[in-house]
This record gives sequence, structure tokens and C-alpha cells, in this order.
Amino acid sequence: MKSPFHVLSLGLLSTCALLAGPTFEVKNEQGRALHIELLEVADDVVTFATTGEKGGKEHSLAIGKFDADSQAKILEEAKDLKPRPPKLDVTVSVSKKRDKKGYYMVDQTVSTKVSIRNLGMRDLPKSKGYMTYFGRDRSSPDEYKVMARKTFDCQIAARGLFEVAVAGFKTSFDSDKKGSGNIGGFQYDGYLLVLMDEAGNVLHAKTSDPALRSMLENEPAKAERLTKVDLNKVLNKELEPYE
Repeated sequence: MKSPFHVLSLGLLSTCALLAGPTFEVKNEQGRALHIELLEVADDVVTFATTGEKGGKEHSLAIGKFDADSQAKILEEAKDLKPRPPKLDVTVSVSKKRDKKGYYMVDQTVSTKVSIRNLGMRDLPKSKGYMTYFGRDRSSPDEYKVMARKTFDCQIAARGLFEVAVAGFKTSFDSDKKGSGNIGGFQYDGYLLVLMDEAGNVLHAKTSDPALRSMLENEPAKAERLTKVDLNKVLNKELEPYE
């Protein structure tokens, strides 16, 4: 395996603004330079991302592998280093089963399977997943409803994989798209999965709804807020409760 000190740091200027940890130049014992994002220092082991690599690949090295000036810089930066979760690859598979009940009425049963792979060199600490399911009113498509919320606990070792089947909910709705007598009902529309640590910090958020994904990019705090909205609450198209 190549040493991370062989990787050029061409992407530093374009990525610095996106990185949460401190970024700076270090050198190994032979004087080879490398730009890193410092992630963690524990038991004399330094975990860092090389800022020139696509995706910010993580590496772990004994602090003694760095030269004396770099060791001092790393230990100084580590004093105010906030805990940062490892990079995660989260996949959600949705199961939607439909049963006809009469000519137009449909019973729909929804559930999910969540797969979380820890891509980092550090363990993911004890965390809780919040899976919130949303429905959309068939007769009033600008109205949404919190159909169900399920939780699960997880703790994932470095490079480990966690999988869980998440229970869902059952709903009924009028499937007639053209009839003026459509009585509505909430049909499954999408999910929001929020992973939080024991302190309540959001570690990861994933949604199947493109509009919600855009909202979260502009307002990340919305993810945590939606995990606290009461069940069966009706929401507007911005996924906010009506006044």
C-alpha cells in the first residue's frame, strides 16, 4: 500500500472550505510534505484525510512517523479538535406493497431496509437512527403527513457494515386519479433517515425526496427538527407544520 505522503495535494484550494477539521501541511521523517485534514489523535495514532485525494480518503499513522515540527503542530491542533464521525455510505431500500380494497381504494404497506457501511478508519460510536415516513394527500397534493417514525440503535466498527430491517406503516387511499369523487387519503411519498450520536448531533441525513434534499442543503438543522414533529401531523409543501 502506498504511503499517503506519495499523494499530491492538488485539490486543497477547492476543498478546504468544505472540510470540517483543521487543514495544514505536515512532513514525514524524510521531509516529504503532505496537506492533511486532521480528524482524530488517539493513543499516539493520527487519523487524517489527505485533501488532495478524491473523496478525502482516511489514513491512520503513528505520530512518530511525522517530523518533530509536524508532531508539535498536530498535537496543538488536536487540543480544540471536535469529534467528527467517520465517512459513511448509507443505502435505503424501500418496500411498497399494494392491495386493492374495492374498485379504487388501495391498502399500502411500507417498510425499509437500511445498510450503513463505515468507510473510515475509526469506529462509529453508539448512535440512533430515526426513520421518518411521509405521506402525501391524494386529494390535496401540497399537504404531507408524518405517517410513522421508527428508531434503531447502531455502533459500527471501522470498515464495518451494519444492516437493519426497519418497520414501517400501513395506509389507505383512493387511487382514482381522474374521478371528481376522490376521497383522498395519504399515500407514501418518501422517507427521511437521520443518524444522531448520543449527544444529539446529526451525523448523517438521507432522504428519498429531491425537494427535501434541497431544503436540507440550505438548512441542515431541518433534519433534526423533522425527527421531533408529532406523528400524524399535517405539513405544508415546505414540510413545516401549519400555524
